[in-house]
Amino acid sequence: MRPLFNLLCCFLLCLSIPLSSQVKNDKSEIKRANDILYENPNESIKIASALLKNEKNTDKVANLYMMISTAYIAKRDIDSSLYFIMKTTNLINSDALLKTKIRILNTVSVQYQQMQLYDKSLETLDKAKEFYLKLPPNDKSRNYNFEFNNMIRGMIYRSQSNPEMALEKFSQAVEYFKKLPQTKANSSNISVILYNMGYCYMELNQNSKGKFYFTEAIKYGHLADAKSIEAYALKGLSENLYVNHEYTESLGLLDKADHLAKSIGDLVLNEGIYKLMANNYLAINNWGKYQFYSDEVLKLKQEKEKKDQKSLNRYIKIQSSENQEKTNNAITKFNIYQLLILGFSLLAILFLVRSFLSNKKGNKLLKNNIEQLINSDQ
Repeated sequence: MRPLFNLLCCFLLCLSIPLSSQVKNDKSEIKRANDILYENPNESIKIASALLKNEKNTDKVANLYMMISTAYIAKRDIDSSLYFIMKTTNLINSDALLKTKIRILNTVSVQYQQMQLYDKSLETLDKAKEFYLKLPPNDKSRNYNFEFNNMIRGMIYRSQSNPEMALEKFSQAVEYFKKLPQTKANSSNISVILYNMGYCYMELNQNSKGKFYFTEAIKYGHLADAKSIEAYALKGLSENLYVNHEYTESLGLLDKADHLAKSIGDLVLNEGIYKLMANNYLAINNWGKYQFYSDEVLKLKQEKEKKDQKSLNRYIKIQSSENQEKTNNAITKFNIYQLLILGFSLLAILFLVRSFLSNKKGNKLLKNNIEQLINSDQ
């Protein structure tokens, strides 16, 4: 019996080794996909898609979908990003962990912000806030989500031409993120905030401050090893230099940004770079280069409009589906209320009929008694 037990233990141990190895391998792959999210989003999508095939855990499935969605945002492929993030929204009402639900709402809010659906983004941020306020006060992710919320709100306020309010949110968020360990993801967040702060100061005609924040954004983007984020920061600084008539320096930075952006496929980034290049070449009277980059901008605009229309159509379809579901729920509730009212009405009628018959019977009995009394007196 003992040898059989030892053999069984060895068999179970052999089974556990590949399983344990698989778990470690999956964690390693997830970490690698996260690390290269902005540097090589296509590879991140490939890794996450492969892991999804065998994943059954609700929270892990949600996180993989969010990773794919974020990678598509890095590519500014809003339609594909929307498709994958909408796969996670049904999990908000599931048995997923509270922190997973918060992450889903955060990712959805970024999605809406990218689509310029600012009211929907703010509404989603409010929902996320309701959830993270349920976390214990000493939970680190509570503070993280609070400042992430501030960062997205800041981006929305900046897009709505309210740089003062945006700077208030950005300043709070960047102060918090700078205190955290400088991981690639954290450095990316800091770079994005500083980049947006640079534009806020430019809108306030404080170009020297804008230049400082763009320079800092480049530094953190480089630390994050995030090509798209560093390219955006370089574009921001080049625009600052262009405004100050430093055309040669601006073009030098744009060449660097263009080199970094080549492998990303971000239409918005490429359009911004080429538009600035065209403006710089126009300023120095280089008509040939100006015409070339103007044509490139036009091509990118047309391609972007097609993708934006596709995203909008998907969003409208999702909204129609949600509205139809709400309508169906309202009709169901209305029908239930009608049945309840009908039921109560029938009960009331029965009660009245019974009362009427009972009173009629009582009156008849009373009448008979009175008649008997009258007859007896006579």
